Amino acid sequence: MTTGLTPAQHALLETELQLARRRLQQTLDTQLEGGSRVTHAAALLADDPHDAREHDAERELDFARTDQIEAQLREIDAALQRLRQPGYGHCQDCDCAIPFDRLTHQPQALRCVECQTEFEAAQAD
Repeated sequence: MTTGLTPAQHALLETELQLARRRLQQTLDTQLEGGSRVTHAAALLADDPHDAREHDAERELDFARTDQIEAQLREIDAALQRLRQPGYGHCQDCDCAIPFDRLTHQPQALRCVECQTEFEAAQAD
């Protein structure tokens, strides 16, 4: 099945995904201060502030930010893999073409708006 995307649209989406990936990787590198996640975690644990509860909260927030960035990187990497497959740009639930406008704003989208809405409603239950 074709994606319904023109070669120019396909190239634009790939460029956007690559740029988003680079920005997120730079953010992650900054977050980890140039080290690995393990090294960064060890440095955070070694800090000895006066208020341990505040330190624990800051550390948990830091870990959550890192987790979120890494999850976004995985989503982009998966989208880049799908982009190389014939089914990219089609909803994984209903197989309808995802509108280009949606893909432009969220190229890692797996579902059309209708199916995504249903998916999120089901997750909320």
